[in-house]
Order: sequence, then C-alpha cells, then structure tokens
Amino acid sequence: MEWTPVLRDFIQAHLNDDTAELLLQAHALGEPLALRSHSRHAGDDSREMVRFAVEQIEARRRLKGKLPEWYANPDLIMGGRVPAEQCSSELTARYKHDIVSKAIRMEDSTQRVGWICDMTGGMGVDLWYMSEGMERAIYTERDEHLCEVARHNFEVLKDGKHPEVEVRCGNGRELPIPSVDIIYLDPARRAGDGSRVYAMEDCEPNIVEWQDELLKHAKMVLVKLSPMVDIKDVLRKLKGVTEVHVVGVKNECKEVLVRQASQPLGGESEGEDYRSGNEDVRICCVDFLTDRTMEYVFSLSDEMEISLTGGGVKRYLYEPDVTLMKAAAFSSLCGRYSVQQLDVDTHLMTSDKWIPAFPGRVFEVEEQIPFSSKVLKRLKRDIPQANIATRNFVMTADQLRQRTGIRDGGGVYLFGVKVKGEGDVLLKCRKMNGA
Repeated sequence: MEWTPVLRDFIQAHLNDDTAELLLQAHALGEPLALRSHSRHAGDDSREMVRFAVEQIEARRRLKGKLPEWYANPDLIMGGRVPAEQCSSELTARYKHDIVSKAIRMEDSTQRVGWICDMTGGMGVDLWYMSEGMERAIYTERDEHLCEVARHNFEVLKDGKHPEVEVRCGNGRELPIPSVDIIYLDPARRAGDGSRVYAMEDCEPNIVEWQDELLKHAKMVLVKLSPMVDIKDVLRKLKGVTEVHVVGVKNECKEVLVRQASQPLGGESEGEDYRSGNEDVRICCVDFLTDRTMEYVFSLSDEMEISLTGGGVKRYLYEPDVTLMKAAAFSSLCGRYSVQQLDVDTHLMTSDKWIPAFPGRVFEVEEQIPFSSKVLKRLKRDIPQANIATRNFVMTADQLRQRTGIRDGGGVYLFGVKVKGEGDVLLKCRKMNGA
C-alpha cells in the first residue's frame, strides 16, 4: 500500500475509533480517502486502503506502551499486527544497546565504532537501538513487505547518531553472511501452523545448527530467545557462551539474551579462542520495574554450592524477582543475603532479619497454618480474602482457592508451600512496605 500524508493523517484521526466500525464503513471512507491521496484505487481497492489503515491502527495500539517513541511518530509505518506483537519493547531494545556497546568498548560515545548485522530484521526495532553510535548497520529480512517498511522507517528515523542502514531482502541462511563485529538474531518462535514454539531447534532459523558459521563471521553473536527457554539446555547446546541476560519488565520475564563470543571484542588478542566453560558464564538479571530497575549478576559457579535449607519458617519470607526465578539464582541469593530456602524446590527464602535490598518481594509472616482438609474447611472464616500463591505445594493456587472459597485480592497474602522437615503448610503474610 502506497504511504501518503493523507493516509497517515487518516490513521491519526481514527487512532481511538472502533476498528470494527471502520471496516463496516470501508467503502464510504475509502473512496474519498483514495481521491484525496490522488490514488487510482477505486471500488474494492479503495476498501483496501481502509483495511490497511485499520491494520496500522491496531498495530500502533499494541505499541503504545511498548514502543512509545515509535508510537508518537506518525510518519512511521508499523509492520503489521504480528510483527508489532513480536518486536522488542523500547526498554529491552535499549538494554541490548547497552550490551553491545559495552562489548565493543565504546568509551567515547561521539566516536563511531563497530559493525552490526541483524539477520532476522522484523520491524527493525532492535537493530535501530543497538546501532546507535556504530559505523555500519545491516538489516536482513526475508519478508519483502517488512523490508519496504524498514527502508521507509530507517529513512524517517535518520539522525546523526545512527549509521545509514543497509537493507538486505532474502533468507539469511541463503545470503552471504557479512563479516562484522556483532551478529544479532531473534529466531521466529511460531511453527508452520501458527502455534508457539520455545526450543531453539524448533525456531527459525535454528541457531544450534547455524552457530558455527555465524561465529566465523562475527566476534560476537547475540541471540534473543523465548522467556520459556530452558537455560541449562541453551548452555549445553550453544558454544562460546559468555553471558546470559534474563530481561523482565514489571516483574514479567520478557526475553532471554545469549551472548556468544569467538574472540574478545576490542581487545588485542584478535585471534585468541574465547570459549569459556559453563562455570564462568555470567548470568545478568534485569527487571524494569515501575519505580526502579532491579539488577542482579552472578556466575554459574555461585550455583554449584549447596543451597541452604532447613530451620523452618522465620519472621520474613522472600520471593525472588521473576528474572532470578528464571535464572535459578537460588544458592547465590542464599549466600549473598544470608537467607535460607524453605525447601530445595520451594524457591522461597526465609530469615529473621528484614533485608530491604533483597531483589524481589518481602513479606512478614503473620501465621503458619498446618495444612489439612479440616483446616481448609474453616479457612475462609478466618481469611475471607487473600492473594493466593503456591510453591512446591500439594495443590495449585486455583485449586486452593476453589477448595477454600477465599476471594481474590486484599492486603493478605496466603502462600501454600512445602517446608523441609514439616511438609505442606500455609503461610499468612503481609507485604512489607517498599517491597
């Protein structure tokens, strides 16, 4: 669809309208829209202009909170509903820029250094943010429509901070791989039938079988994986992994980033093999919370020690941030904050000391309730409303709510947990201020 100022203004004017109603009025709206655009579209073709506008409106709505800078620019074309759904947020894209800029040692932000290639371009969000301050950027995408959208958007976004982006249209597996400092990939996580997939081998492209070739052409490969991916499986199958970044937004895990290196970036040992053992891999957890950014870094060697368990439930209960849960940073947390796990698979910690700096939520335990069918029958009388969660417990949270009839919400938190040496118990808690 030809992009015109009239079409752009139509989209902006109807940004908050009912899109179903716009589609019903496609003929009435499309004809004058085509005439004002000096388009030769008529009849059914003019309806296509309205359908395209509706697709743009719905895509923009998806990006309003996720990508506010792009949403606010009316001259940008959105790639469509699915690309808008799958693209990175502004927060996570800027975080990737931090990763690559540190990797190539960009001490002087005014100096252009580094070449980067995105092998799975999509809407181009990640490449645009990552390429700031670099000398050269290459966008590769097999979808011709997305390539046209990217060419347009990169031209609109052009400023003095980013290089001219070279757009290559074609399958990255078939095109020559450029020799660059950084190759970035975000493999598609949908199967042919549209269902979601998570394992690296099921994604397109298959990074496991392609990694050797990529590492021959880049000093660093950065791969974005599903938040559902098994990190241990990743470390078993990917070579030269130096860092894994688990990224969350508002306590929801959004993506796992894996950095592979074939040699040091910006160092003097240009040909040195740079493949570390798993115990040296740095795990970087970051969560962009509403009021702050939580950051926690540890190494796999920290998790090789036995996690402290036992001793029962103490005064305070600690729930690690969702990114730390994903990264399984349990031994590290116990050692760093002098807390104990309730049980080896419960993954909640406890201590008699309040630790405000703990990276997660902190609760004060008001009551420990032995678990039994008799207790469940009378629990609603004592706790009519609560936020219910379970960890390594005999029931799911939904099952516990159904059995007790407790209403959701309020200031009480009820945890169903397994405690080492005590079995299944219920913990009635209050969230600590500032936690």
